[in-house]
Amino acid sequence: MSLDFLTPDATAARELHARSPMERLAVAAGARLARIEGWNVPNAYCEPSAEWGRLGRTVGFVDRSSLTKLELQAEPRELARIVAQAGGGLALEPGLAGRSPAGSSTEGTWWCPVTPARVLVLGEPGAGADVRAALAQAAAEAQGTATLVDVTCGLVALSLIGPQARELLARFCAIDVRPAVTPIRGFRPGSVARTPGYVLVEAQDRLLVLVGWALGEYLWQVVADAAADLGGGPVGAEALNHHLERNDA
Repeated sequence: MSLDFLTPDATAARELHARSPMERLAVAAGARLARIEGWNVPNAYCEPSAEWGRLGRTVGFVDRSSLTKLELQAEPRELARIVAQAGGGLALEPGLAGRSPAGSSTEGTWWCPVTPARVLVLGEPGAGADVRAALAQAAAEAQGTATLVDVTCGLVALSLIGPQARELLARFCAIDVRPAVTPIRGFRPGSVARTPGYVLVEAQDRLLVLVGWALGEYLWQVVADAAADLGGGPVGAEALNHHLERNDA
């Protein structure tokens, strides 16, 4: 029995497209969908300038469930070796995510330590094949048991972007992301909207929230309600890319 349907990279050639569980609510909110790297992605909701303005003035949230998500487990010393090999020499610190440096085979990939023996790896969907290959090779050379599991369709992801991103998170999550407690690159497992999840501080005004796939619609509704109270709302991939180009250059 083929399991290719679980991996968007393998299905793109057959014109099958993966869908986020938040897609129905995104379309109801006015999203225009685009097919990007094997996924149906909310590309825009209104004029680009209006969405850019939302990110600059208040807060927007973006469905990023198409991110490649891999879970790596190994004995702590061996895990550190695998991360360094696949992550371009990266050394992880407790509570802080690392990012693969420019020029490495996994450039831009986030490495998020959940426990000393477990790391959540997050990469852009277009880099998924390279990230999987680099990790698979490093894990195959491990001394002892190393387990690599693709959890791309096990976790949904939303980015909260804008000056009110931290305030938005505080409306539904008790994880403390004040800069003095959780700096940029801070990664915190915990309760998100009363369900197990993760929060990654990607940048000063950008947070990434992840919970279980089955709770995607629930997360969207919670975030949308809280964002509306702050004058925010959903934005699409075009606005996200514009934000990244201006802030991550």
